[in-house]
Amino acid sequence: MTDPDVELLERWRGGDEAAGNRLVRLHFSAVYRFFGNKIPEGVADLTQLTFLALVESRDRIEAHTGFRAYLLGVARHKLIHHLRGRYRTDAVFSPEHVSVLDIEADPGPSPTHRLAEDQERQLLDTALRSLPLDHQITLELYYWDEMSVAEIATVLERSPGAIKSRLFRARQLLAAQVERLARDPEPLLSRLEDELGSMRRPTVPPVPD
Repeated sequence: MTDPDVELLERWRGGDEAAGNRLVRLHFSAVYRFFGNKIPEGVADLTQLTFLALVESRDRIEAHTGFRAYLLGVARHKLIHHLRGRYRTDAVFSPEHVSVLDIEADPGPSPTHRLAEDQERQLLDTALRSLPLDHQITLELYYWDEMSVAEIATVLERSPGAIKSRLFRARQLLAAQVERLARDPEPLLSRLEDELGSMRRPTVPPVPD
C-alpha cells in the first residue's frame, strides 16, 4: 500500500501545487520543531529550504523508510550544512562530536528555553543542547516525536543497532551534563526520562500560506 504522503509528494513533484500545500501543512510543525531547539535564528528559512529540497529531489522513498523519516533526514542535512558554515574554519564539523553550543558559546535562548516552566527545565534544555548534535537529535526524535528506532536510523543514516547504542550513550551523556550543571542533580536524575519526554517543544508559528 502506497504511503499517502509519498503520493502527495509525487503529485507535487509533478506540478500539483495543491498537493504540495497539503503536504507542507501536514508536516510543517515537525520540521520547524526539528530546527527550533538547535539554532537561534533562521528556523523558518531552513524549514522552507527543507521542503524546497524535498520537491526538487527525485529520490525515491522506500516503503520501509517512511515519509516522515525521509523528510527529517533531509532536514538534518540542511542543518548540518548550516552549522558547518558557522563552525571554526580550522576544524572539521562532525555531528557525532560537536554540539550546537560548541558552535556559538551563547546561541541565545531557544523556544524551549523561553517557555521553560522552572529552572530544572531550563537546565535540562541546556544539557540537551550541549550534547553532540546527532545525540541531541536522537533523543528528541525518540522522546518528542515518538519515532521508532528504525525511523531514527533512517534520519541519521545508521543501522538500527547503532541507534540503540546511541540512545543508551545519549542518555548517559545527558545525565552527565545534568550532574555537571545542577547544584543538586539527584532529584532531576531520578526522573530524567520523564522530564525529557514532557518538555515543551519549540513553539511553531502558523503554517505560511
